[in-house]
Amino acid sequence: MSRISWLLMAALVVGCSSSAPRKEPPPRQASSPKQEPVPADKAARIRLFGQNGVSVRFYRNTTCSKGRHEAVSGSLGSAFGSFVGTASNQSIGIPDTPNVKNITERDGILSKAYFREYVVEAEQPLALFLKLLGTPSGRGTNPGPQHHIRRYCNAITGTFIPETGKDYEVTLDVEPGFCVARVNQVLIQDGEVVLLPVEVKESSCPPRKRRQRDQEGEG
Repeated sequence: MSRISWLLMAALVVGCSSSAPRKEPPPRQASSPKQEPVPADKAARIRLFGQNGVSVRFYRNTTCSKGRHEAVSGSLGSAFGSFVGTASNQSIGIPDTPNVKNITERDGILSKAYFREYVVEAEQPLALFLKLLGTPSGRGTNPGPQHHIRRYCNAITGTFIPETGKDYEVTLDVEPGFCVARVNQVLIQDGEVVLLPVEVKESSCPPRKRRQRDQEGEG
C-alpha cells in the first residue's frame, strides 16, 4: 500500500512500486475551463514539467484536485509529442532554474521531458495532481542496474496559494523507492536563481451532496 506524507520544506512523498508500463497541441484538455486573462496586478506564474508516462494537472481557484483542470502532461497529444521527441517547452519568462537547464536529465526511454509556464490568479488557492504512470524516468532514478525499472506512484495531490507577482516551479522526481513532488518559489538573489520551498497543504474537496452520494451508492 502506498503512503503519502509531507516532507520538511513542503515536499510530498509517496511510496513507489515496480510495475509493467502502462508541436504539441495546447496542453489543455477538453475538460479544461476557458480561462480569462488574469490582470497583471493579480497574477502569479507557475512552471510545471511533463513527459510521456507522467500525469500533471492543476486546478485554478480551488483546494480540490478533482473536476475541471488544465493538463500539463497526461493527454494523448502531450504523450505522443513526448513519445516521438517533438514536445517543446512553453515559457512566459520565469527565470531558468537547474531543473530547466538540466531538463534532459529527466528524459526517459521514448519520454522527452518538457515544461509549461502559466499565469495564474494570485492570492487564490491552486490545487495540484501529479502521478507517475509507469514510464522510466531519468532524473532522480538510481543510475545503477535499476535505472530502467518501470515504476508507478499513486497520485500526489496538494494545494498552495500563489502570491502576487511571484514565480513558482513544481517538480516530480523519482528517487530509489519513492516519488517526491516539490513546490518552490523561484526568485533572484544577488544575481543568482534561488529555489525557496513553499508550504503545501493536502488538497481538500467540499463534501458531496447527500443525493449525489445516494445515487452513487445505488449505482
